Amino acid sequence: MSEILELRTGQVAYISSLMCGFALSIAVQVIRGRDPRPLATFCFLLFTISALLFLLALYVDVSLILRLAGVQLFTEPLIAQVVYIRNFSTTGATAGVLVFLVAIGITGWLRSSWAGWVSTVIMLVTLIAVGVAREIIVSLPVP
Repeated sequence: MSEILELRTGQVAYISSLMCGFALSIAVQVIRGRDPRPLATFCFLLFTISALLFLLALYVDVSLILRLAGVQLFTEPLIAQVVYIRNFSTTGATAGVLVFLVAIGITGWLRSSWAGWVSTVIMLVTLIAVGVAREIIVSLPVP
């Protein structure tokens, strides 16, 4: 039932919509910079992929919220289906965050070697922190 409550709060949809906007804004800025280097193209593609992953998460959660809006009784089979479907949104959002972080780390290299090293180190530390937090969350003993 916690899956239904979390879905109804719209947390994944809200965060995904914000992150999608950030990713698209950064992708547009990279293109507007007219940097011809392959690294700029790669950064643009990473931010675009990140935005699309967040859109996937947003679509799935919003579609489920709308589909289940009037439902009062949640049976075990229905909850199992919701959990299965929500795996698409949570996987999309998680992958979107990871791709977004990698893109941020690489973007520093567009500015200078020094900025590239700093952004890469910060990105790696953040990726490790996200990975550790995810493992702790996944291993929570949920009844």
